[in-house]
Amino acid sequence: GAALGHLVLVILRSFPEYMLAYLFLQVWGPSMLPAILALGLHNGAIIGHLLGRQAAGLALRADAPRGLTLWGWEIVPRLFGNFVALCLYRWEIIIRESAIMGILGIATLGFFLDDAIGELRMDRAVVILAATGLVTVGIDTLSRAIRARIGAGHLRVAGPEGARPAPGPAAGG
Repeated sequence: GAALGHLVLVILRSFPEYMLAYLFLQVWGPSMLPAILALGLHNGAIIGHLLGRQAAGLALRADAPRGLTLWGWEIVPRLFGNFVALCLYRWEIIIRESAIMGILGIATLGFFLDDAIGELRMDRAVVILAATGLVTVGIDTLSRAIRARIGAGHLRVAGPEGARPAPGPAAGG
């Protein structure tokens, strides 16, 4: 099961979220559902892949339990801080990406930005861009505060070459 799960996560994280959103847009029409599904699947696969790599590198006791008991009482508590840090980091990225999804016709900030530029309403476009920037800065500040409060500020991703800081603001704390 692990190899199949890894394959599914690699495929989902390799598919660009814009491509997924376009495919879902063709199925369900213009609504927020295609954007939510595309961003959720893509970012969930990224987080799942990173946490899977971390879980594979955990040193377990010789008498460690098996199955769901191992997962629920050993692995999840040890990875919870990193899970929260990754979710908060990806939350900021999702907000920025959802603004861009509007170009596909999905009613997000990007949709209203594209509409304003199409009507040559640059005053409205500048206000939307400023609002997007402020929302992103606010989310980043909130994310850093939450990570610091729960002690999940220093995210480490272990790979074949050893532990290294994860990319982006999650590594800085």
